[in-house]
Amino acid sequence: MKKVLLCIMVVSVAVLTMAVTEITFWYALSGASGESFKAIVEEFNTSQNDVLVKLVYSGNYADTAQKITAALAANTLPNGGIIPAGPIFTGARGNFVLLDYMLKDPEFDMDDFYPALWDYSKYEGKICAVPFNISTPVLYYNKNLMRASGLDPDNPPQTWEELLEAAKAITRDTNNDGIPDIWGVDMSDPSWIFKAFLLQNENEIIDVSTMTPLFDNQRGVEAAQFWKRLIDEKAMAVGQHSLAEKMFLGGTLGFYMGSSNRIGRWQGTTSFEFGAAFLPAGKVRAVPIGGAVAVLFPKTAKEDEATYRLIKWLTTSENAAKFAIETGYLPTRRSSLELPITQECMASTPMWRTAFEQMEFAFAYWHFNEMGTMDSLIWEALEKIERNVMSPADAMKWLSKELEAEIEANLE
Repeated sequence: MKKVLLCIMVVSVAVLTMAVTEITFWYALSGASGESFKAIVEEFNTSQNDVLVKLVYSGNYADTAQKITAALAANTLPNGGIIPAGPIFTGARGNFVLLDYMLKDPEFDMDDFYPALWDYSKYEGKICAVPFNISTPVLYYNKNLMRASGLDPDNPPQTWEELLEAAKAITRDTNNDGIPDIWGVDMSDPSWIFKAFLLQNENEIIDVSTMTPLFDNQRGVEAAQFWKRLIDEKAMAVGQHSLAEKMFLGGTLGFYMGSSNRIGRWQGTTSFEFGAAFLPAGKVRAVPIGGAVAVLFPKTAKEDEATYRLIKWLTTSENAAKFAIETGYLPTRRSSLELPITQECMASTPMWRTAFEQMEFAFAYWHFNEMGTMDSLIWEALEKIERNVMSPADAMKWLSKELEAEIEANLE
């Protein structure tokens, strides 16, 4: 009888020892980025036996934002995830649990992350997420089109004016039908690039002390006026932004302003030679940060601890470097740049170094609830400018008023 009891006790202890904490983690990454992310998580699952991560692909950024909003309302949130605009879904709701874990963990070196990336992970000045898949916009240029237009492919445009002149030189009508079939410059995300223009013209996005939009002032209008010049002087087509990436890859667009993660995605896949450079500067160099962050949604103490362990694993120097090399996103930690695999990659792919070095000029503006609405309004304002529905000054005035009304409505 004693032997039976002893066996039962041993089995019970073994079962308790082998107890696994399961957590659900959403991710808004697809393609090569999604595969790289899943592989890193699988390594975490096999590296220990007390936490099991169940991954759920939540769709693109817009889909993920909608699903998180719905899950918040229905109280069906996952344990965490790689979420766009993560601070809006955590810090804005008083969730700063991740910061508490990091501050209590002597192994987590917050100083190893780039300061601008922590700014991107804050809500009202307080950290509530951890940077993960981060990118900045860079200038991609078709060297073949530059040569054909009499431009030096080894000297891409460095300023707004140089970009305008080079783009005008590339634009041409090869069919002689009065409509250019090769254009100088464009972008798939005009809202993101316009925010870069604002920052480059030393204009903030919003006054955080009063939550007042800052588009309707001299510097904001100047940025909009330059945008209009790109259209009026035949450097950029009207309303073709959704086709911009396809046009660049098809060899009919000279300059493409877009995410630095395209370096890894496009390298070795184009029929023409291309390069990547810093985004051309206005009064100063400045680029907005884009991408998603790792977040934790509080559940039980065990689940929260498991979720933190996963996020800590995802953001180690080694995994940050591995993910960046495999996807074209930027390493979030300084120490990642010192690793042999990163050094080898920068030596073999100089364009990658461009993206890294541009981090010096990266800027994260203040997170606020109406950020998504703001991007839609910027796109609409630019559409009005491009189609001569409004002047740049009137469009910036309209944009400021519309966004201000949205902010005020949500405060009521």
